[in-house]
Amino acid sequence: MVSLLVVTVATYILTYTIMASVAHSGSKREKNIAVEAATNMIERLRACPPQDVFSLYNTVGTDDPYGATTAPGETFDVPGLDPQQDALGNPLPIGVVLMPGNGAVLDESVVDQRFGLPRDLDGSMFIENGDCSNRYIFLPVIVRIQYRGKLGDRNVEIATVVVDVQRTQS
Repeated sequence: MVSLLVVTVATYILTYTIMASVAHSGSKREKNIAVEAATNMIERLRACPPQDVFSLYNTVGTDDPYGATTAPGETFDVPGLDPQQDALGNPLPIGVVLMPGNGAVLDESVVDQRFGLPRDLDGSMFIENGDCSNRYIFLPVIVRIQYRGKLGDRNVEIATVVVDVQRTQS
């Protein structure tokens, strides 16, 4: 009877360990997909003309540099990941490009600790009120990947600063 109990407990422990290992492997794979997607988006942002990044990836479709509604916008899909859901059960975007301001106006005087604001974004040596989306030199950006994984809702964020080197030299 005692040996049967020992074998049962050992089998339970072995089964639990295998199941945890499988769940961890799936979670690690999901995180790798998320990190790769965020890194790829950062590279895509850096490949754009710096003065166009805000208008290409903001929430407004009318200021797109190549014509209205031609820009990719602030959200993107990540194949291989499932979306998180809002309170009503609707899927949220998996990939999001976050920039200072409300997504439509780039205002360096806004207080937003995620981006280190208020901060001089246009190199004028002053923090000015109003939209500076057509004259910024520095653009802090966060790429967020939010997904529903095997172990629940997960987020990955990578932050960078896009610098318009041409404008710094003029």
